[in-house]
Amino acid sequence: MRRRAAAAGAILCAALLLAACASASPHAKAPTDAPADVAETPEAPSLTGADIQAWIANAEWSFADRGLEEPITIVFEDGKASDDVMRVYEIGVGVESDADGDGVVDLAVPVTQLDGNGFQELWYVWLGKDIDADAVAEQVWYPIARTVRCGDVVHSVEGTDGGFLIDQTLWMPHTDQGRDCAGGGTGTQTREIAIIDVDGVAYPVQTAPVPAWGGVCPRSEWLDGIIDDTVDGRVAPPASAPQAIAPGDPVGLYELPPAPLLTADGARFFGFQGDLPGEAGEQQVLMHCAFG
Repeated sequence: MRRRAAAAGAILCAALLLAACASASPHAKAPTDAPADVAETPEAPSLTGADIQAWIANAEWSFADRGLEEPITIVFEDGKASDDVMRVYEIGVGVESDADGDGVVDLAVPVTQLDGNGFQELWYVWLGKDIDADAVAEQVWYPIARTVRCGDVVHSVEGTDGGFLIDQTLWMPHTDQGRDCAGGGTGTQTREIAIIDVDGVAYPVQTAPVPAWGGVCPRSEWLDGIIDDTVDGRVAPPASAPQAIAPGDPVGLYELPPAPLLTADGARFFGFQGDLPGEAGEQQVLMHCAFG
């Protein structure tokens, strides 16, 4: 029995040695715990505000006199242009924000017009699209603010989380007539705007201090508001635009000067005020604009 056990042990040892030799074969693949390297796909470059600024310097712009008249087309080259009547235009430095909430940067950009002694500056929003597109940005046709000689003055435009903050002083027709132009108007106003899509068209809308039209909002010549609680007002011209005034809310209504840019489709453009007048001196502008 002992001889058989010894023989069996010798056979087992031989088998183990053969297995060890086989595993040490130079043709055998070494085991590994690490996964094979996977090639990473580089991320596509994202659009920046600088990309938009560079592209619009050689693009066609829509420019609406005073921010209210029928627009004309201006073709820029290296940020400068002139029109058929020798008015000169120049593009300023833009301010970044994602104003339409699509995750792509947008730019609010000032453009100035010099017409002899006349001067005006309109702020337009350019919506960012795609760095690889033929047009990396699209202009919103309606300016969000203006500076004009003997009129409104924009002090600053800042990017916010979802739009732009505008700090401006407005010329008040019923109180500022006869004032020195260099001294500016007396109507202070701070407002926030965003860009929304209504029926496939981009519109600026005011989000604060109250929902209202987000483009240029002129003042009534007399601020002779009539109280009305039946008004159904919208923040943009289309009938499907969000509501700014709900029937049942009493507001003061004001007639505004003509604004062909905003009323071409037949919408009524008017001013409204739902708050009490501001304090004496420099007055906070409480009138806003809407459509009906």
